[in-house]
Amino acid sequence: MAEINVEDLDKRLAVHEKQCEERWKTIFSRMESQEKALGRIESLIIAACGTIIIGGGSVIFTIFMMHS
Repeated sequence: MAEINVEDLDKRLAVHEKQCEERWKTIFSRMESQEKALGRIESLIIAACGTIIIGGGSVIFTIFMMHS
């Protein structure tokens, strides 16, 4: 088994920490873009549901007005 000295271990740990920092930056960046996309999807769904409800209400109102 190879012996690991403190200097080599310190260098390896520094490289590992730098790589992890870059990975976390990438992950957070992707998460932010996904949150924005989900916000847009949520707005579209709310708008579509509102349109369906108002459209259905107007159809029902028209039917009642035709029969009165």
